[in-house]
Amino acid sequence: MHFRQAKARNFRLLKDLKLDLHPKLNYVVGDNGAGKSTILEALFVLGRAHSHRGSSQRLVSDQETAWSLEANLQPEQSAAPDNTIRVRWSERRLSLQIDDRTVGLAELVRTVPVLLLDPLSHRLMEEGPGIRRRYIDWGVFHMEHDFHAIWARMNQALRQRNAALRAFAKPAELKPWNLQLAQSAELLTQMRRRYVDLLQETISPYWQCLLGETAWTLRFHPGWRSEFDYAALLESNYETERKLGYTKEGPHRAELQILSDNSALEDRISRGQQKLLIAAMVLAQCELYRVRHGVAPILLVDDFSAELSQTSQARLLQQLEAYSGQKIVTALEYGDLFKSSTNHSVFHVEHGQLTTTQ
Repeated sequence: MHFRQAKARNFRLLKDLKLDLHPKLNYVVGDNGAGKSTILEALFVLGRAHSHRGSSQRLVSDQETAWSLEANLQPEQSAAPDNTIRVRWSERRLSLQIDDRTVGLAELVRTVPVLLLDPLSHRLMEEGPGIRRRYIDWGVFHMEHDFHAIWARMNQALRQRNAALRAFAKPAELKPWNLQLAQSAELLTQMRRRYVDLLQETISPYWQCLLGETAWTLRFHPGWRSEFDYAALLESNYETERKLGYTKEGPHRAELQILSDNSALEDRISRGQQKLLIAAMVLAQCELYRVRHGVAPILLVDDFSAELSQTSQARLLQQLEAYSGQKIVTALEYGDLFKSSTNHSVFHVEHGQLTTTQ
Protein backbone atom coordinates (compact mmCIF):
# COMPACT_ATOMS: atom_id res chain seq x y z
CA MET A 1 0.00 0.00 0.00
CA HIS A 2 1.10 3.60 -0.42
CA PHE A 3 -0.04 7.20 -0.21
CA ARG A 4 -0.99 8.20 -3.74
CA GLN A 5 -1.88 11.76 -2.86
CA ALA A 6 -1.84 13.75 0.36
CA LYS A 7 -3.29 17.15 1.23
CA ALA A 8 -2.75 19.42 4.21
CA ARG A 9 -4.60 22.60 5.10
CA ASN A 10 -3.55 25.02 7.86
CA PHE A 11 -1.17 22.42 9.29
CA ARG A 12 1.70 24.41 10.80
CA LEU A 13 3.23 26.34 7.85
CA LEU A 14 1.47 24.15 5.28
CA LYS A 15 -1.40 26.45 4.39
CA ASP A 16 -2.62 24.50 1.38
CA LEU A 17 -0.44 21.57 0.32
CA LYS A 18 -1.10 18.92 -2.31
CA LEU A 19 1.45 16.16 -2.75
CA ASP A 20 1.31 13.45 -5.46
CA LEU A 21 3.64 10.74 -4.27
CA HIS A 22 5.67 8.07 -6.03
CA PRO A 23 4.64 4.57 -4.88
CA LYS A 24 8.22 3.61 -4.00
CA LEU A 25 10.73 6.38 -3.27
CA ASN A 26 10.26 10.12 -2.74
CA TYR A 27 12.87 12.76 -1.87
CA VAL A 28 11.72 16.03 -0.30
CA VAL A 29 14.55 18.58 -0.26
CA GLY A 30 14.94 22.15 0.92
CA ASP A 31 16.61 24.45 3.43
CA ASN A 32 16.21 24.19 7.18
CA GLY A 33 12.84 25.53 8.25
CA ALA A 34 11.35 25.20 4.76
CA GLY A 35 8.72 22.66 5.83
CA LYS A 36 10.28 19.28 5.01
CA SER A 37 9.82 17.82 8.48
CA THR A 38 6.30 19.24 8.65
CA ILE A 39 5.35 17.28 5.53
CA LEU A 40 6.55 14.07 7.16
CA GLU A 41 4.79 15.05 10.36
CA ALA A 42 1.52 15.42 8.45
CA LEU A 43 1.94 11.96 6.87
CA PHE A 44 2.74 10.50 10.28
CA VAL A 45 -0.41 12.04 11.78
CA LEU A 46 -2.46 10.48 8.98
CA GLY A 47 -1.42 7.08 10.30
CA ARG A 48 -1.22 7.71 14.04
CA ALA A 49 -3.66 10.59 14.76
CA HIS A 50 -1.02 12.30 16.86
CA SER A 51 2.22 14.13 16.22
CA HIS A 52 5.63 13.11 17.50
CA ARG A 53 6.47 16.84 17.79
CA GLY A 54 3.57 18.45 19.65
CA SER A 55 -0.07 18.42 20.67
CA SER A 56 -2.90 18.65 18.13
CA GLN A 57 -3.64 22.23 19.15
CA ARG A 58 -0.06 23.32 18.41
CA LEU A 59 -0.24 21.98 14.86
CA VAL A 60 -2.63 24.65 13.61
CA SER A 61 -1.26 27.47 11.44
CA ASP A 62 -0.95 30.97 12.86
CA GLN A 63 -4.23 32.91 12.88
CA GLU A 64 -6.24 29.73 12.17
CA THR A 65 -8.48 27.64 14.40
CA ALA A 66 -8.51 24.26 12.65
CA TRP A 67 -6.31 22.01 10.54
CA SER A 68 -7.12 19.09 8.26
CA LEU A 69 -5.24 16.29 6.50
CA GLU A 70 -6.46 14.01 3.75
CA ALA A 71 -4.83 11.21 1.78
CA ASN A 72 -5.70 8.67 -0.86
CA LEU A 73 -4.27 5.35 0.26
CA GLN A 74 -3.74 2.94 -2.61
CA PRO A 75 -4.16 -0.72 -1.56
CA GLU A 76 -1.62 -3.29 -2.63
CA GLN A 77 -4.04 -4.58 -5.27
CA SER A 78 -3.86 -1.83 -7.88
CA ALA A 79 -7.38 -2.59 -9.15
CA ALA A 80 -8.90 -1.93 -5.73
CA PRO A 81 -10.26 1.57 -5.05
CA ASP A 82 -8.32 3.98 -2.87
CA ASN A 83 -9.15 4.43 0.79
CA THR A 84 -9.69 8.08 1.65
CA ILE A 85 -8.15 8.94 5.02
CA ARG A 86 -9.12 12.16 6.81
CA VAL A 87 -7.78 13.53 10.08
CA ARG A 88 -9.13 16.88 11.25
CA TRP A 89 -8.72 18.99 14.36
CA SER A 90 -11.40 21.60 14.98
CA GLU A 91 -13.06 23.09 18.04
CA ARG A 92 -10.50 21.31 20.23
CA ARG A 93 -11.62 17.93 18.93
CA LEU A 94 -9.92 15.40 16.69
CA SER A 95 -12.01 13.50 14.13
CA LEU A 96 -10.86 10.46 12.15
CA GLN A 97 -12.49 9.15 8.99
CA ILE A 98 -11.90 6.37 6.51
CA ASP A 99 -14.06 6.57 3.37
CA ASP A 100 -16.48 8.97 5.11
CA ARG A 101 -16.87 6.62 8.09
CA THR A 102 -15.93 7.94 11.51
CA VAL A 103 -13.45 5.52 13.02
CA GLY A 104 -11.49 5.06 16.21
CA LEU A 105 -7.75 5.25 16.66
CA ALA A 106 -7.19 1.47 16.51
CA GLU A 107 -8.85 1.17 13.08
CA LEU A 108 -6.87 4.10 11.71
CA VAL A 109 -3.56 2.69 12.93
CA ARG A 110 -4.45 -0.73 11.53
CA THR A 111 -5.42 0.74 8.15
CA VAL A 112 -2.47 3.14 7.72
CA PRO A 113 0.73 1.47 8.98
CA VAL A 114 3.39 4.16 9.08
CA LEU A 115 6.83 4.21 10.73
CA LEU A 116 9.21 7.11 11.23
CA LEU A 117 12.96 7.52 11.49
CA ASP A 118 13.84 11.11 12.43
CA PRO A 119 16.25 13.06 14.68
CA LEU A 120 13.93 12.45 17.65
CA SER A 121 14.35 8.70 17.18
CA HIS A 122 17.47 8.92 19.36
CA ARG A 123 15.02 8.97 22.26
CA LEU A 124 14.54 5.26 21.67
CA MET A 125 18.05 4.79 23.07
CA GLU A 126 18.37 7.73 25.43
CA GLU A 127 15.05 8.01 27.26
CA GLY A 128 13.27 5.75 29.73
CA PRO A 129 11.56 2.42 29.05
CA GLY A 130 8.20 3.95 28.07
CA ILE A 131 9.30 4.86 24.55
CA ARG A 132 10.79 1.40 23.96
CA ARG A 133 7.62 -0.20 25.32
CA ARG A 134 5.60 1.80 22.76
CA TYR A 135 8.01 0.63 20.06
CA ILE A 136 7.32 -3.00 20.98
CA ASP A 137 3.59 -2.48 21.31
CA TRP A 138 3.20 -0.96 17.84
CA GLY A 139 4.64 -4.16 16.44
CA VAL A 140 2.63 -6.47 18.69
CA PHE A 141 -0.57 -4.56 17.83
CA HIS A 142 -0.05 -5.43 14.17
CA MET A 143 1.03 -9.03 14.82
CA GLU A 144 -1.46 -10.19 17.47
CA HIS A 145 -5.16 -9.71 16.79
CA ASP A 146 -6.16 -9.76 20.49
CA PHE A 147 -3.41 -7.43 21.67
CA HIS A 148 -5.41 -4.20 21.77
CA ALA A 149 -8.27 -5.69 23.80
CA ILE A 150 -5.88 -7.29 26.29
CA TRP A 151 -3.78 -4.12 26.52
CA ALA A 152 -6.93 -2.05 27.20
CA ARG A 153 -8.11 -4.54 29.82
CA MET A 154 -4.73 -4.41 31.54
CA ASN A 155 -4.74 -0.62 31.65
CA GLN A 156 -8.28 -0.52 33.00
CA ALA A 157 -7.36 -2.91 35.79
CA LEU A 158 -4.21 -0.93 36.54
CA ARG A 159 -6.12 2.36 36.81
CA GLN A 160 -8.76 0.81 39.06
CA ARG A 161 -6.18 -0.86 41.25
CA ASN A 162 -4.19 2.35 41.63
CA ALA A 163 -7.34 4.27 42.51
CA ALA A 164 -8.17 1.65 45.13
CA LEU A 165 -4.65 1.83 46.56
CA ARG A 166 -4.94 5.62 46.89
CA ALA A 167 -8.26 5.09 48.68
CA PHE A 168 -6.49 2.72 51.15
CA ALA A 169 -8.56 -0.25 50.01
CA LYS A 170 -8.15 -3.48 51.95
CA PRO A 171 -6.55 -6.56 50.32
CA ALA A 172 -9.92 -8.24 49.78
CA GLU A 173 -11.16 -5.20 47.87
CA LEU A 174 -8.17 -5.39 45.54
CA LYS A 175 -8.65 -9.04 44.61
CA PRO A 176 -10.86 -8.48 41.51
CA TRP A 177 -8.39 -5.97 40.09
CA ASN A 178 -5.41 -8.14 41.04
CA LEU A 179 -6.98 -11.04 39.14
CA GLN A 180 -7.78 -9.00 36.03
CA LEU A 181 -4.39 -7.32 36.05
CA ALA A 182 -2.49 -10.58 36.54
CA GLN A 183 -4.41 -12.42 33.82
CA SER A 184 -3.98 -9.68 31.24
CA ALA A 185 -0.34 -9.13 32.26
CA GLU A 186 0.54 -12.76 31.56
CA LEU A 187 -1.11 -12.73 28.13
CA LEU A 188 0.40 -9.36 27.22
CA THR A 189 3.86 -10.47 28.30
CA GLN A 190 3.63 -13.66 26.22
CA MET A 191 2.78 -11.56 23.16
CA ARG A 192 5.60 -9.11 23.81
CA ARG A 193 8.13 -11.91 24.31
CA ARG A 194 7.11 -13.59 21.07
CA TYR A 195 7.50 -10.32 19.22
CA VAL A 196 10.93 -9.52 20.67
CA ASP A 197 12.11 -13.03 19.77
CA LEU A 198 11.01 -12.48 16.16
CA LEU A 199 12.56 -9.03 16.21
CA GLN A 200 15.92 -10.42 17.30
CA GLU A 201 15.92 -12.89 14.42
CA THR A 202 14.95 -10.19 11.93
CA ILE A 203 17.12 -7.32 13.11
CA SER A 204 20.53 -9.03 13.13
CA PRO A 205 21.07 -8.88 9.33
CA TYR A 206 20.22 -5.15 9.35
CA TRP A 207 22.72 -4.45 12.13
CA GLN A 208 25.33 -6.39 10.19
CA CYS A 209 24.67 -4.55 6.91
CA LEU A 210 24.46 -1.09 8.44
CA LEU A 211 27.07 -1.34 11.19
CA GLY A 212 29.02 -4.54 10.71
CA GLU A 213 27.79 -5.77 14.10
CA THR A 214 26.74 -9.36 14.72
CA ALA A 215 26.80 -9.73 18.52
CA TRP A 216 24.23 -7.12 19.65
CA THR A 217 21.16 -8.54 21.33
CA LEU A 218 17.71 -7.51 22.49
CA ARG A 219 16.60 -8.39 26.01
CA PHE A 220 12.99 -8.11 27.15
CA HIS A 221 12.05 -7.58 30.78
CA PRO A 222 8.37 -8.09 31.67
CA GLY A 223 8.26 -5.28 34.24
CA TRP A 224 8.28 -7.37 37.38
CA ARG A 225 10.66 -9.76 39.08
CA SER A 226 10.26 -12.74 36.79
CA GLU A 227 11.15 -15.26 39.49
CA PHE A 228 7.77 -14.44 41.11
CA ASP A 229 4.26 -15.32 40.04
CA TYR A 230 2.74 -11.93 39.23
CA ALA A 231 -0.57 -12.53 41.00
CA ALA A 232 1.27 -13.52 44.17
CA LEU A 233 3.59 -10.55 43.79
CA LEU A 234 0.65 -8.13 43.69
CA GLU A 235 -0.54 -9.50 47.01
CA SER A 236 2.89 -9.44 48.64
CA ASN A 237 3.47 -5.83 47.50
CA TYR A 238 0.25 -4.62 49.10
CA GLU A 239 1.68 -2.76 52.09
CA THR A 240 4.39 -1.01 50.08
CA GLU A 241 2.04 -0.07 47.24
CA ARG A 242 -0.68 1.14 49.59
CA LYS A 243 1.83 3.68 50.94
CA LEU A 244 3.01 4.60 47.45
CA GLY A 245 -0.51 4.83 46.02
CA TYR A 246 0.33 2.97 42.82
CA THR A 247 1.34 -0.42 41.39
CA LYS A 248 5.12 -0.39 41.23
CA GLU A 249 5.68 -3.59 39.22
CA GLY A 250 3.90 -4.97 36.19
CA PRO A 251 3.57 -4.89 32.40
CA HIS A 252 3.33 -1.09 32.52
CA ARG A 253 7.02 -1.20 33.52
CA ALA A 254 8.15 -3.59 30.78
CA GLU A 255 11.50 -2.75 29.23
CA LEU A 256 13.48 -3.53 26.08
CA GLN A 257 17.26 -3.41 26.44
CA ILE A 258 19.79 -3.29 23.60
CA LEU A 259 22.98 -4.98 24.71
CA SER A 260 26.54 -5.74 23.67
CA ASP A 261 28.28 -8.33 25.81
CA ASN A 262 25.41 -8.00 28.31
CA SER A 263 26.06 -4.26 28.74
CA ALA A 264 23.75 -1.45 27.66
CA LEU A 265 24.80 0.19 24.41
CA GLU A 266 23.53 3.75 24.73
CA ASP A 267 26.70 5.16 26.31
CA ARG A 268 29.12 3.16 24.16
CA ILE A 269 28.30 4.17 20.60
CA SER A 270 28.34 7.43 18.65
CA ARG A 271 25.27 9.37 17.54
CA GLY A 272 25.81 8.17 14.00
CA GLN A 273 25.94 4.56 15.16
CA GLN A 274 22.80 5.18 17.21
CA LYS A 275 21.01 6.42 14.12
CA LEU A 276 21.96 3.32 12.14
CA LEU A 277 21.07 1.04 15.06
CA ILE A 278 17.62 2.62 15.30
CA ALA A 279 17.21 2.53 11.51
CA ALA A 280 17.79 -1.22 11.75
CA MET A 281 15.12 -1.48 14.46
CA VAL A 282 12.61 0.39 12.31
CA LEU A 283 13.44 -1.63 9.18
CA ALA A 284 13.11 -4.86 11.16
CA GLN A 285 9.64 -3.80 12.30
CA CYS A 286 8.75 -3.04 8.69
CA GLU A 287 9.91 -6.49 7.62
CA LEU A 288 7.96 -8.28 10.35
CA TYR A 289 4.84 -6.39 9.33
CA ARG A 290 5.41 -7.30 5.66
CA VAL A 291 5.84 -10.99 6.46
CA ARG A 292 2.69 -11.00 8.61
CA HIS A 293 0.41 -8.99 6.30
CA GLY A 294 1.91 -9.39 2.84
CA VAL A 295 2.32 -5.62 2.39
CA ALA A 296 4.98 -3.22 3.65
CA PRO A 297 4.33 -0.19 5.90
CA ILE A 298 4.96 3.36 4.73
CA LEU A 299 8.38 4.51 5.93
CA LEU A 300 9.21 8.16 6.66
CA VAL A 301 12.86 9.19 6.99
CA ASP A 302 13.58 12.75 8.12
CA ASP A 303 16.96 14.51 7.80
CA PHE A 304 18.53 11.53 6.06
CA SER A 305 22.17 12.64 6.06
CA ALA A 306 22.38 14.10 9.58
CA GLU A 307 25.15 12.55 11.71
CA LEU A 308 26.07 10.03 9.01
CA SER A 309 29.29 9.75 7.02
CA GLN A 310 29.12 9.30 3.27
CA THR A 311 29.77 5.59 3.72
CA SER A 312 26.98 5.26 6.28
CA GLN A 313 24.60 7.23 4.07
CA ALA A 314 25.31 4.87 1.19
CA ARG A 315 24.65 1.84 3.40
CA LEU A 316 21.37 3.26 4.68
CA LEU A 317 20.18 4.25 1.21
CA GLN A 318 20.97 0.76 -0.05
CA GLN A 319 18.67 -0.68 2.62
CA LEU A 320 15.95 1.84 1.83
CA GLU A 321 16.10 1.07 -1.88
CA ALA A 322 15.84 -2.66 -1.12
CA TYR A 323 12.78 -2.07 1.07
CA SER A 324 9.63 -2.88 -0.89
CA GLY A 325 7.33 -0.31 0.73
CA GLN A 326 6.85 3.38 0.03
CA LYS A 327 9.56 5.69 1.37
CA ILE A 328 9.44 9.48 1.83
CA VAL A 329 12.90 10.86 2.63
CA THR A 330 13.87 14.45 3.49
CA ALA A 331 17.28 16.05 3.06
CA LEU A 332 18.88 19.46 2.56
CA GLU A 333 19.74 18.79 -1.07
CA TYR A 334 19.29 16.35 -3.93
CA GLY A 335 22.87 15.17 -4.06
CA ASP A 336 24.74 12.64 -6.17
CA LEU A 337 23.86 9.78 -3.83
CA PHE A 338 20.14 10.33 -4.34
CA LYS A 339 20.59 10.89 -8.07
CA SER A 340 22.14 7.43 -8.33
CA SER A 341 18.93 5.80 -7.18
CA THR A 342 16.31 4.86 -9.75
CA ASN A 343 12.53 5.01 -9.95
CA HIS A 344 11.85 7.95 -7.61
CA SER A 345 10.33 11.42 -7.41
CA VAL A 346 11.92 14.63 -6.11
CA PHE A 347 10.12 17.56 -4.50
CA HIS A 348 11.52 20.91 -3.44
CA VAL A 349 9.90 22.73 -0.56
CA GLU A 350 10.32 26.38 0.36
CA HIS A 351 8.25 28.30 2.94
CA GLY A 352 5.74 25.47 2.98
CA GLN A 353 5.25 25.55 -0.79
CA LEU A 354 6.07 22.53 -2.89
CA THR A 355 7.38 22.11 -6.42
CA THR A 356 8.08 18.84 -8.26
CA THR A 357 11.54 18.75 -9.82
CA GLN A 358 11.52 15.17 -11.10
